[in-house]
Amino acid sequence: MALSLKKNFGFALIGNLGYAASQYLILLIFIKLFPMEDVGQFIYAGAFTTPLMLALEMQLRNFYITDNESELSFVDYTIFRVVTATLGVIVLGIVAYILKPEFLYIILVVALIKSFESQLDLLYGVYQKNHQLDYVAKSRIIRGVVAILVVTSLSIVFKNILISLIGYLASWFLLYFFYERKQVIRRGFLNKSDLKLVAPNWKKMKLLIGLCLPMFLAIFIDKYYLNYPRISVEKFFGVEALAIFGSLLYFKSLGGQFISSLAQAAIPKMADFVKNKAFTKLNGLLFKMIGIGGGIGLALTIFLYFFGEEVLTILYTKEYAKYTDVLTVILLGTTITFSYIFIGTALTCIRKQWVKLPISILSFVILFSWVNFSRLNGMIDIALIVLYVEIASLFLYFIVYFTFIKRLRYD
Repeated sequence: MALSLKKNFGFALIGNLGYAASQYLILLIFIKLFPMEDVGQFIYAGAFTTPLMLALEMQLRNFYITDNESELSFVDYTIFRVVTATLGVIVLGIVAYILKPEFLYIILVVALIKSFESQLDLLYGVYQKNHQLDYVAKSRIIRGVVAILVVTSLSIVFKNILISLIGYLASWFLLYFFYERKQVIRRGFLNKSDLKLVAPNWKKMKLLIGLCLPMFLAIFIDKYYLNYPRISVEKFFGVEALAIFGSLLYFKSLGGQFISSLAQAAIPKMADFVKNKAFTKLNGLLFKMIGIGGGIGLALTIFLYFFGEEVLTILYTKEYAKYTDVLTVILLGTTITFSYIFIGTALTCIRKQWVKLPISILSFVILFSWVNFSRLNGMIDIALIVLYVEIASLFLYFIVYFTFIKRLRYD
């Protein structure tokens, strides 16, 4: 029985927050047990791999969910995801070998972890399409708990961050093949034939490339834009400074899981509004989500402005507590991000996702130019630049979305 939007949101929130908490605990374990340089390498590997691996996902899960005409089977989506994820790991390995050979192994392991995460994401799309996000929540919590246990045990025993990450990868491999795939079949959402790896149907692969390629370019630039501040900190201030800056950004990630839950849970409802040309209801839902997103970001900013030093000392160390000013600026930028991210989701639902590309390009060009042609005195300068560019992005998204909605009303 399909769950209501409210219940789906509740389960998505539980799953996403539980999973985000597990990722944050893993970071805390690394901070407590490993040198700052190792933590910085781990954060750098995430910033290095995320843009390409997420871009190669091309929001395939959303396209599967909103595919009301059923032109493609789940097998087609799965094969496409396997091909793109494999390509991503190979490309990242080559680029890391050339540009960052000292980080090669940790980058490869993190890339492989993300490749398995992308396969699970597509399975979650099956549950979401059937309005059963409770199963997604259960899966994400199980994965998070297993990852914490594995990483903690290996970190204490071997005291080697690479071994800990390899164990993390192995646990996800086992969960995917011996638990997740069996569960989606047992619950009656897929058949065994839907999960078989077969030779790609190149006609259908070409169709998916045509549909998703604009998303690849937009997501790659958008995610590179989001991770470029981390890469810039490592470039200008070193890997230990990145350990601090990247750890502060995790507060944004935690809040982002709530926002992601709200957006994912609302996609089927948004798609229905678009299908029925109920644009007033679509805008009403969108404004409600924007208000919630901005409110969450503002609440985080205010709380950590007053209690940031104490929180950072408890969670991290006194060294991190020196940078509460950087954290405040990061969270102000987060408030802006949480406000406009839903507009991007709405653009995908009205099949105008291609417009994200020029917006992402413009935002990244401004960010890149500002960072590289300014005199940077510390991490706070990079955080301030990000804040100003986020404000410009919010303005652009508003203009573009309502321009398209106005046109659709009169079509």
